[in-house]
This record gives sequence, structure tokens and C-alpha cells, in this order.
Amino acid sequence: MAPKPRPPDADREEERAERRRLDQMDAKIRELRPKRQVLIQELLRLSDEQRDMFNQRAPQQARLEELNEAHRRLGRDLGHLRTDLDRARQTRDEKLAVVRELRASMPKSARSPVDQLKKEMAKLDLQQQTRAVPLDEENALIDRMRQLRKEVAVAESEAAEVAKRTEMLRAAEAAFEVTRTEVDRLRKALDDQRAARDQAMETLKGELVTAGQAMAALREKGMARGTVRRQLDEVDRTLRGMEREFDDLRRQYRARRGNARRIVVEHNRSARRAVSDPSELDRAVDDRMEQLLKEGKIRLT
Repeated sequence: MAPKPRPPDADREEERAERRRLDQMDAKIRELRPKRQVLIQELLRLSDEQRDMFNQRAPQQARLEELNEAHRRLGRDLGHLRTDLDRARQTRDEKLAVVRELRASMPKSARSPVDQLKKEMAKLDLQQQTRAVPLDEENALIDRMRQLRKEVAVAESEAAEVAKRTEMLRAAEAAFEVTRTEVDRLRKALDDQRAARDQAMETLKGELVTAGQAMAALREKGMARGTVRRQLDEVDRTLRGMEREFDDLRRQYRARRGNARRIVVEHNRSARRAVSDPSELDRAVDDRMEQLLKEGKIRLT
């Protein structure tokens, strides 16, 4: 049987191009696989760090809730103190009004002290008993004694009222002092409570700043993880596409090699019929294979 003509140069050039393309894709795949593994390791590292940072937020969140509750509790206590202070001030003002009213309504004392009036009466009585005086002077002395008795009675009455009012005033002033002391105590407690609340707010603000910084760092870590994830997805898509293309080209190349082998078999079919010795047949096939390789019709890999 006559041998078939040599394949055209276009086919040989296409085969070489396919082989070069396979070699290039194989090199690219070998390059992308380590890069993909590096990205996977980086993604796992960032994921572990992000998980650790998230776990560290639990005690910090509990601390924030504790500080916030303390600040709110101080605020509630401050409101109660304000209410108590307003009530104490109202009570103090009422007590002060009572004191002022008692002071304004205090009766005036007698024109002369009771003891002085009584001394004058005793002196006049002694003069009446020990001295002889004209009738006009004696009548005047008697009138004076009558007047002194009236003044003593009025003075004693006024003194009793003054004593009563004075006692009421003292009691009112004592009650006023108690309310004023309570107002001062509540005002100081209010100032202390306000300072404690402000301090709690500053502590809460500092903790919030720290929590914000931790959240920002966690967000940055998430963004870095997202960037690596996108890079990994891009490498995966490229690698899968190249592997599919590589498999298609390899199947085409293997099919071409199968066709070349069938050509070898076809060219040596007459030799197989002519040669009865199997060893001679194998040698004939090998010789034809070498010839085809030299002519560029086939290529072994």
C-alpha cells in the first residue's frame, strides 16, 4: 500500500502552536497555584485575627454596659437629689417666712422694766410711811403709785406675751436652722453626685473611644480580608478557566497524537502483512515512527 502524503505545513504549525500554548498554560498554572495557596494562607490568618479581635470585644462590651448602667444610675440618683433639694428649699423658705412673721408680730416691751417699776413703787411706799408730807404731795404720791401699779400690770402682761412669742420665735428659728442645714447638706451631696456623674461620663467616653478604635481596627481587618478574598476569587476564576482550557487543548493534542499513531499503523500495514516475524514488524514500525518524527508529522511528549 502506497504511503499517504505528508501533512501540510499548516497542520504541523498548528500542532507546534498547540504545544507552545500548552507549555505556556502549564507554566502559568504552576505559577498561579502557589499564589493561590499564599492567598488562602493569608485569608486564614486574617480570619483568625478578625475572630480574635471580635472575641476581645465581648469583655469590652460588658465593661461598656457596666459603665453606662453606672452613669444612668448616678443620673437617676442626681434627679432624686434635685427633687429632695427643691423640697428642702421650699420647706426652708416656709420656715423663714414663719420666722419673719413672728419677728414682725412680736409685741413691744413695757415702757419701763417691771423690776424698775416695782423698785419705784417700793420707794414711794417707804416715803409715804416714813415722811410727813403735805396733803397735795401725798395725793400726788398716791396717784403716782396707782399709775405705777397699772404700768406694772401692763408690763407683766406684755412680758408674758413677749416671752411666749420669744419662745415661738426660738422654736421657729431652730426649725429654720434645721431646714437650712438640710439644704446645705443636699446641695453638697448634689455637687458631689454631679461630679461623680461627670467623672463616670468621662470614663465612659474614654471607653467608647477605645471601643471605637477597636471597631475601626476590626473594620480595617475585615476590609483587608475582603480584599484578599476578592484576589483569591479572581485567581480561582483565572485558574479554573486556564485549567479548563488546558484540559481542552490537551484532549485535542492527544487526539492529534492518536491520529498520528493511526497514520503510522496505516503506513506500516503492508509491512505487517509482508513480515511474518513479530520482531521484524516492531522494527519496521519503529523505523516508520522515526521517519515521521524527522519529517515533523508527529511529535512525542
